[in-house]
Amino acid sequence: MKKTHSRVAALAAVCAAAIAAPAIARHSWGGYHWAGNGTNITLTINKAITSQWTIAVNTAIADWEVSDELTLPYGDVSVSRKRCNPISGQILVCNDSYGQRGWLGIASIWLSSGHISQGTTKLNDSYFNTATYNTPAWRSMVACQEIGHDFGLDHQDEEFGPPNLGTCMDYTNDPAGGGAYLLSNLHPNTHDYDMLKTIYTNHNDTAKLSTNFGIRQVGQPAGPASSEGIGDSPSTWGRAIHRDGLGRPDVYVKDLGPGQKVITHVFWALGEGPNGRL
Repeated sequence: MKKTHSRVAALAAVCAAAIAAPAIARHSWGGYHWAGNGTNITLTINKAITSQWTIAVNTAIADWEVSDELTLPYGDVSVSRKRCNPISGQILVCNDSYGQRGWLGIASIWLSSGHISQGTTKLNDSYFNTATYNTPAWRSMVACQEIGHDFGLDHQDEEFGPPNLGTCMDYTNDPAGGGAYLLSNLHPNTHDYDMLKTIYTNHNDTAKLSTNFGIRQVGQPAGPASSEGIGDSPSTWGRAIHRDGLGRPDVYVKDLGPGQKVITHVFWALGEGPNGRL
């Protein structure tokens, strides 16, 4: 959903939330969510990453698990980082050199009969191995944001200029903050945790839960999920359905058959990505 409030007003709301009543968050990603029991969901996060991503990804997982709504067991898996094929009922985080295609990271969620059935995050070393993006701040923000999308969160704001909102779910030209940007955008904030509560508390899908792999996993709604990973270029993501604050398509949908689709959220590099109307 496109945000209409100004960045200044949004920043004031975030600051007020820290000292007053809990914020009322409004950045669900299209209402997409995993099936849960109305209190807490357990989602396994699998990591197919190299060592330069360990700190950023592990920190992002720990940050998101602060939410009372999420329990996030995680571990390393031996799969193709290039293909990053989804794992049914779980999240997979991969990094590789996916090419100079304009994007820093993409998050994809597969929907089956209206619920998220699996999710992936891809982190593009073709950019993160360059001087501009090979920084702790850029790695932390993009990893945190793309994993956040896999839970069903959208952005709090979609403009890139200052000031920052102090959340990784805010677009920015400078995630480290300082100067006119003020806050750093490296971690979730109160609004993000409030939104997760809105999405998952009192939304009971117990009938769809299972006990695979020895722990409670998010179950699959009717219909098989695709085992093929999303590609590396817009031509493989389906049709664009949303634009960021710079007019670049940043959400794509690909239909996979009755009741099945994959939605991809794109984080474009500075000055990169397609422009114009959808």
